[in-house]
Amino acid sequence: MTGNNNQLKILLVDDVAFFRDVMRDYFRRTPVSVSFASNGREAVEIATRVWPDLIYMDVAMPEMTGIEACRKLKADPRLAKIPILLIFTPDRDASEDDVKASGCDGYLKKPFGREEFLNLGHRYLYHIERRERRVPCQMTVDFIISGKSFQGRGIDLSLHGLYIEFREEIPPQKLIEVSFVLPTVSPHRINAKGRVAWVNQGFPRMNLSLPQGFGIEFQSIDMESIEVVKKFLEKV
Repeated sequence: MTGNNNQLKILLVDDVAFFRDVMRDYFRRTPVSVSFASNGREAVEIATRVWPDLIYMDVAMPEMTGIEACRKLKADPRLAKIPILLIFTPDRDASEDDVKASGCDGYLKKPFGREEFLNLGHRYLYHIERRERRVPCQMTVDFIISGKSFQGRGIDLSLHGLYIEFREEIPPQKLIEVSFVLPTVSPHRINAKGRVAWVNQGFPRMNLSLPQGFGIEFQSIDMESIEVVKKFLEKV
């Protein structure tokens, strides 16, 4: 657990440590205390002891699933008011009807991005900070959309996204693969997958302070690349 007893508390539940770390990083700009559980049984035990203000919980877990844990928590009058947000892959982990029937307060379908994750939590915990620090950058970015390769220029970067200067038309919400190097901090080539989160092209542009291009949200990136991006952000 991180933080102190005076902070609002969030419980993150997933049996995969990588995804727990990703969720924790989403709250880097929010003053909250974060607890972790690796299955539903642990989640119930920790929730009983810690009394979190909000729970994000994966559905597909060993020992006790997220749905089972949610039902157990909602059946306890002392804990029933804690907002529980379930995360699942439709038709693999559970059906949407099963998730709704669990009594959860909200849910996220995989894959999802940082913005969706934080926006949902913000409905129940207004202190969640959804804005993210972005810093200027200047590097060539190779990217692939719909099997076609392109090249643009990185303009600004955050831990979870990148703005790319690019003049050709790009449809929003497209899946994208990007590759670039931040030579001032590491020779490591960063490879990430994500989606086109917003498009700043045409007339009038949404944001005239930026050149024509588009913003992407990272949805899959390896840990070494995350550490390189963190190092770059801290250096600037």
